[in-house]
Amino acid sequence: MAETLQKKLQGELEKYQQLQKDISKCMNARQKLEAQLTEQRCERGFQELDFLDSSNSVYKLIGPVLVKQDMDEAKATVGKRREYITGEM
Repeated sequence: MAETLQKKLQGELEKYQQLQKDISKCMNARQKLEAQLTEQRCERGFQELDFLDSSNSVYKLIGPVLVKQDMDEAKATVGKRREYITGEM
């Protein structure tokens, strides 16, 4: 009887370990997709800034408030963010 219980426990442990591996794979895939999404948003923001000239206003979201930002500063911020994301990948 103890041997049967031992085999059942071993089988359940193997199932549990397989589930942990599956969860780990899913989390890694999700993190990669989130990184790609962030990179795409950053790239899109950089492209949008290229369409603007110095007469346009640019705002940065800080908490619940939009704060006016200098165009050169906005481009530098987005550029740094792009470099950071590229470095992380």
